Amino acid sequence: GATVIRVGGDSLTEAQRIYAHQGKQHATSLTDAMLLEADVLIESEQYGPLALIRVPEGFGGVRLQISAYGSSGPAATWRATDATLYAHSGHTHLTGDPDREPLAGAPHQPSYAAGLFGFIGVMGALFDLGRNNRLHVVEVSHFEALVALHQMSFMRYQLGNDVLRRMGNRWTGQGQPNGLYECADGWIAISAPTDPQVEMLLLVAGLTDLLEHPDIGSPMDFQTHPEILDDQLGPWLKSLTTDEAAEILQTVRVPAAPARPMLGLLDDAQLDDRRFWQEAEGRVVPRSPFAFSNATGEGGALRDGEPHGGPLRGVRVLDLAKVWAGPLAARLLAELGAEVIQVESPWNRGPQQLPESVVQAARMHPNNVQGPAQWNRNGHLIKYGLNKKSVVLDLTTAGGLDAFERLVGESDVVIENFSTRVMPQLGVDEHRLHDLNPGLVYMTMPGYGRSGPAENWVAYGTTVDSHAGLSHLIGYPNQVPWKSGTAWPDPIAGLHAASAMLIALWQRPVDGGVTIEIAQFESTVAMVGDALVEAQMRGDDVPVYGNRHPDFAPQGIYPSSTPDCWVVLSVHDDESWRVLCQEACLPIVWASYDLEARRSAHDEIDAGLGEWTADFGAVELAAHLQGLGVAAAPELDVPGVMDDAQLAARGGFVEINQPQVGRFLTPRMPVRFSGTPQPALRHAALLGEHNDEVLTDVAGLTRAEIAALVDAGIVATEPPE
Repeated sequence: GATVIRVGGDSLTEAQRIYAHQGKQHATSLTDAMLLEADVLIESEQYGPLALIRVPEGFGGVRLQISAYGSSGPAATWRATDATLYAHSGHTHLTGDPDREPLAGAPHQPSYAAGLFGFIGVMGALFDLGRNNRLHVVEVSHFEALVALHQMSFMRYQLGNDVLRRMGNRWTGQGQPNGLYECADGWIAISAPTDPQVEMLLLVAGLTDLLEHPDIGSPMDFQTHPEILDDQLGPWLKSLTTDEAAEILQTVRVPAAPARPMLGLLDDAQLDDRRFWQEAEGRVVPRSPFAFSNATGEGGALRDGEPHGGPLRGVRVLDLAKVWAGPLAARLLAELGAEVIQVESPWNRGPQQLPESVVQAARMHPNNVQGPAQWNRNGHLIKYGLNKKSVVLDLTTAGGLDAFERLVGESDVVIENFSTRVMPQLGVDEHRLHDLNPGLVYMTMPGYGRSGPAENWVAYGTTVDSHAGLSHLIGYPNQVPWKSGTAWPDPIAGLHAASAMLIALWQRPVDGGVTIEIAQFESTVAMVGDALVEAQMRGDDVPVYGNRHPDFAPQGIYPSSTPDCWVVLSVHDDESWRVLCQEACLPIVWASYDLEARRSAHDEIDAGLGEWTADFGAVELAAHLQGLGVAAAPELDVPGVMDDAQLAARGGFVEINQPQVGRFLTPRMPVRFSGTPQPALRHAALLGEHNDEVLTDVAGLTRAEIAALVDAGIVATEPPE
């Protein structure tokens, strides 16, 4: 709803322009009068350092600055591309064939992620500006945004001494199957990281005899011996279409989805049923990835909160979300100063004891030992529980539901990512929630939305990414679609959810309470809008460039002197090409090649560059080339990212001292504010650690009432036996 004025030109393609500039006005130049009228000034540079705009005295808005590496640190002047950023941040190390060079992720996703973090930062700054009238500069870098959006890479390394690396055409993590499989008419993504899911898959495919194989002691063993399953599963899937296979597997609650190419998304039944498409300059594009409804008209101002508690101080959030997307969204609000209370069931963190096969496969407990009170030692729950409180309530009981409803009446936000049936079954659908609190912002995050033929599908980021088209934008040229090593839809949905909740809180004095719906599937499709437009302009699907780029040549991932440690080079222009030719002692005639000639000779150039880069360390060579003006980056694994000089200089990691675990490092939120302090990261709450505080101070229960709930097992500090 903002008035947005785009100033000057840009380097976008026609497809990117159509998608990215919808609804904007345009001015050829920037004037002081425009700046003095502005609430927000956005300055961005995708490929290098940012040249700042002069602002007149009297500018009182928020200034957002987005660049590749930020305004300080040894890499502040580095040039960048998607390929160099993916590699430097550790994402490339997770994607591709382990027996050849790794793969960069889907195009433009680093920019979209940085833009979302920038939006979140601007909204936080606007809240603080309204309270304190302080000027704000908000800074976001593409590099730090990507580092922050790893799921469990850093925790698995620190807790389980496990350095994740690419595992082939599958998600890099627990479970098998967990990748792409060929069907009669295309490809399907299947994700089965739990024993029951694998057992159900084997049942419907008629392969239960595989559990009797001498090398298979439990379904977890298929990850160690994937060929045992894949050799038998492949023929069954090839007898089915992608839609048939997805429907069969979803019927038995096995996460699966067709891997749609770009033009295939335009015919997807779920998107069509939900009227997801709109028109821009004669092309079909995604609409907003979140929808607002059920506005009550009854809002309220923010509570005062702590004086230095961050821009969202005084906001109280009830967090019922699970896994990654929802917990990330709530944690972002907590890092902006909101009081976030995890409302957990007694069994939310699992049983008292886990099967040893799960502990060894997940690598999420210190030294891979579950130890005493293992439910408080799980690295995944710890990471996404930072800065939050924990209260345990069994909402399936009358006593637990009554306590929860009292909390709702004293809160500002409720967030959950259950299937669409759960909240109505509990008796607290959106209408009941708004009856309890007319000013409530209610965020619901079902994987496929609250309507449509896929409404009840199980949605994992590891299947949604392929359904949303990402697998058809990644891969080795002229080969099959490829699975990203990162479950990208999860953090993207989390960023969209945080953005939408901030919008709703900002609008609440006018619109009152509201329901917000975000479908993870639609949230991800919104990130490939430019590729959808390009496919329509071509009349065919977008080419897969692998590690190359249509506008930068050469670009590729080349070997270094260390095995499976690579360096990424990306030539922006003729001058940097001439510098690279001279530095690498390439044939003199090559230095005269223009972009088209370099494209034509790319294979030959790659061979020459690969022979040269193999004599150098990746980190040292990348830094040397950047000093000469050539975009380059080391392809880092997790330990390499944690030792990176740029992140060290900018405090990219924060140390946490976690009870029952010890000290570990975690990426900080990649949003820096000049005008207001961000709350320090606090350790994750133990299960039920804040039961008494929350139930007494917020819900208003007496000590006797709390004791009765404890005796009934409704309130607890450990899972039931």
